[in-house]
Amino acid sequence: MVGNDEKLLLWNRAFEQLTCFPATELAEAHPADFFQADIWEREKRIIREVLQKGESRVTITRCKIKAGEEVPVELKHTALSYPQGEPIVLIQFKNLTDKQRLEAELQQSQKMEAIGKLAGGIAHDFNNVLTTILGLTEAMMNGRTPPNAESLREIHHAGKHAADLTHSLLAFSRRQILQMKIIRLEDVVENMARMVGRVIGEDIRLEILHEPSLPPVRADQSQIEQVVLNLCLNARDAMPAGGNLRLAVRSEILNESDCNGKETERPGRYVVLSVQDTGEGIAPEILPHVFEPFFTRKAVGKGTGLGLSMVYGIVQQHEGFIRVSSEVGRGTEFAIFFPPGIGEPQPLRIPSVSSSPEGSATILVVEDDKSVRRLVLEALPRLGYRVFTAADGEEALKVFQRWADQIDLILLDAIIPKKGSREVYEAIKERKPTVKFLFTSGYNEIFINQKFEMDPTFLFLRKPFTMLELASMIRTALD
Repeated sequence: MVGNDEKLLLWNRAFEQLTCFPATELAEAHPADFFQADIWEREKRIIREVLQKGESRVTITRCKIKAGEEVPVELKHTALSYPQGEPIVLIQFKNLTDKQRLEAELQQSQKMEAIGKLAGGIAHDFNNVLTTILGLTEAMMNGRTPPNAESLREIHHAGKHAADLTHSLLAFSRRQILQMKIIRLEDVVENMARMVGRVIGEDIRLEILHEPSLPPVRADQSQIEQVVLNLCLNARDAMPAGGNLRLAVRSEILNESDCNGKETERPGRYVVLSVQDTGEGIAPEILPHVFEPFFTRKAVGKGTGLGLSMVYGIVQQHEGFIRVSSEVGRGTEFAIFFPPGIGEPQPLRIPSVSSSPEGSATILVVEDDKSVRRLVLEALPRLGYRVFTAADGEEALKVFQRWADQIDLILLDAIIPKKGSREVYEAIKERKPTVKFLFTSGYNEIFINQKFEMDPTFLFLRKPFTMLELASMIRTALD
């Protein structure tokens, strides 16, 4: 018990056991002795409020014990009044050590279960891909099946599926490299109207709305497009008999109570992208699992279970959060909250529908993988480019030293042996500031930034890439 003067008045045997202080020492103690300075300042405010208003308060914090350690505790503050004398506050300490240990063990168990499920799903999908590729190539190499367009299309399709799978996993883990810029979210949605209309079908009515004068956001345009497309595909699958699909962009201000204590949500102004359908809805018991990897309600072969996991990862990487509400038989709404960006919005990138753009520039390709180097060396000259190659950083600097006046662009793998990419980049930029760079890698963001800190302004092409994607990015870098 603590008095109005914030002194320790009375305690029980359990408090002595919790703090490890004997009664003789507690008689001389002050409540501040059991908390860090900042925690005690908060406790004093709570004690005053409880005394003034007479309302109970419950907090979770940490308490210091005699050994110098801290233990997690739940504190319940209750005002007590007597006919004679000043009111006092009863503070009940509940040791949360065992509770938090059990919760941590449960979380670890759930994490390991999720990892096992994730690994099983990855193995299943990749084994299917490898079976297709190995089976068809082996048949062609042994002469049992002559190379033909259909078999090559199957191999290409399998390779694309594997690429999509790794892309989804990086998005889920929030470790992919993003090309961030200030853009208008409503412009991205409007720009996708035709494509979304094609994929959802004629039996679904598409409606696109947005408020006027919305603030821009800082985002990767291609990843936002991926989010919109994934959510629209999910909505389409939830409306097999047709229905309505609404894409809306609005501004919303959240206060503390709106966030409801959730760690992922913070008060403030947001630009909100809402994707709402009139489909089958999601059952309450399923709703908490929709963002788990390889969780899907679709029939076998109709979905990987990575679509919403990918959406969740992309949103997290944009420092936003996502809310989902659903009612069985009435539909579902996914609302994505993006923090506003600062600065003038840049024009959107409009994808080219033409064939691989040709050029006449000279390119130095720095790539340590022999197969990738050979592929690029074979493809780019057919588009009109002159190509030099290097397998590591030292060779790259030697080649550039000799041909610096002619080289217009460096296609540089972000992780290369001998001299690192950062050292190569800085040395070449010092010698020829006008030269352009296009970076590429198959590693994730954390690994790349350990070896080579990526500047947000760098152009980056994620592996695996198609020759059309490579040619388009080279054209963008040169222009």
